[in-house]
Amino acid sequence: MGRDLILEGFIPFDEVALGHHSFRCLYVGFHPRSRSLIVHDGHAARVYADGRLIYSYEKLGAQPRVAGDTHAAMAWSRDLLFIGGWLKAPPGVLPNGLQDMRSKFSHIHAIDEANRVDLIWWRKWDNKIPPNHWYGEVTDLLYDAHEDAVYFTRADGHAELGLWRIELRERRAEYLAEGTIYKMELKDDKIYATLFNPALMEDSAIVIYNMRDGSVNRVSEFEFALDQGKRIKVRRRGGQIVQLQNRLIAFYAGILVYIQPDKGRYMAFPFLETNNPEDNMPYHVGGVRSQKAYVYGIPLVAFNPWDHLKEPSARADVTLLMRIDAVVPQIMASMGFISGMATDGEYLYLGTSHTNHTGVYTYRSGMGGIFKVPVNKVLSKPLTPVRLWLWDGAYSKEVSGLSGWFGGIPLKGFGKRRLKVRADRQVVLTIAEYSLSGHVRTDNYQLKGGWNVIDLEQYDDIVAFKLSDNAEVSAEVVLEP
Repeated sequence: MGRDLILEGFIPFDEVALGHHSFRCLYVGFHPRSRSLIVHDGHAARVYADGRLIYSYEKLGAQPRVAGDTHAAMAWSRDLLFIGGWLKAPPGVLPNGLQDMRSKFSHIHAIDEANRVDLIWWRKWDNKIPPNHWYGEVTDLLYDAHEDAVYFTRADGHAELGLWRIELRERRAEYLAEGTIYKMELKDDKIYATLFNPALMEDSAIVIYNMRDGSVNRVSEFEFALDQGKRIKVRRRGGQIVQLQNRLIAFYAGILVYIQPDKGRYMAFPFLETNNPEDNMPYHVGGVRSQKAYVYGIPLVAFNPWDHLKEPSARADVTLLMRIDAVVPQIMASMGFISGMATDGEYLYLGTSHTNHTGVYTYRSGMGGIFKVPVNKVLSKPLTPVRLWLWDGAYSKEVSGLSGWFGGIPLKGFGKRRLKVRADRQVVLTIAEYSLSGHVRTDNYQLKGGWNVIDLEQYDDIVAFKLSDNAEVSAEVVLEP
């Protein structure tokens, strides 16, 4: 495609009849037969093929229609491209001010090479749940050619959450495993998945579903890479999972879980472990509400801020686009909210918006668009500088971060890198440098009360930080290509 994509009928500040704030979810994929670029506007309930509007959810509910998908549910077979998600048709508000979910649908559609859209599966509210509750949204799709079936997760909602499968011939849906099972990766006849866990009601875990015998296993205790012999359990919000060579890498807020299936090892590393004053949790969740892409076999993941944060940009770059290399992941750029991600081998196509998903309901959508970046740029050095607030407030060496550690910042590719730390007293700062190989080395620095600037140019991998005592701390990392 030699020109920028133009979406016919795509309107900035579109009428969305009570949508989630002003963000725009634009999910993208190339149709396996026609090679058309399919764009799913998951905020304004529209689907485009090569810029032309082909579907506005006429098969579900009544106008006006809102949403479509806000979790990046897209997959494809040899002949079809599948989209999933949720829809309100029409939306409404209950007398008590809560959302009216009685016209909310969960759905899976298929698009053929002639751009005809077929409704594969749907689920609507019924009186078995309260009117402000909803059945699980479709949050990820995985097509299995061996069974000619689509596996799908439903992680966002109040009922029927978990892993499901639908056989395309009979269109019969089967419930396989319970929980807020979120993003999936298929390896060796097993589905490995994260947990969305938006309300932090369950331990973060890797869920393993055996496609041969139907057994389900959960791993919720991880080796802690920075403290040999220690194992940890956490309750964090979950994001994407990717595969590289014979390993899988999963992301939770502030944590990277490195999985070695052949050895049964699950190792947790601090990764963008920051402290957001709004909820005292990390800002970013790797791959939340976003697609992943593989460029020459290398996974790309967008680290978007967590839902409902009102001011993430006041202290941290909104989204970090990252390539997940085998030894040390690399930050490629800071951008706005990234929802869609696909590649044709020459370009990386990104669906972006200026605003993250939040819990504010408006009658107008925001700005959004599809942009393409040459693949050779994505596979080179970082494209933009990055500044991240790591900590701003009370620090406790016993309970802050992960066993006192915060940071987990990958430095690879940046020419200039500095840490700026302000402490209210003299303390010792320990810096740990590590890679996914598990090798860790540490250095100690004496901090004075007030501002301290530490040159990080001697470090090349991932760095995390820990203080010797409790203190009031402000810490920022500054990275320049």
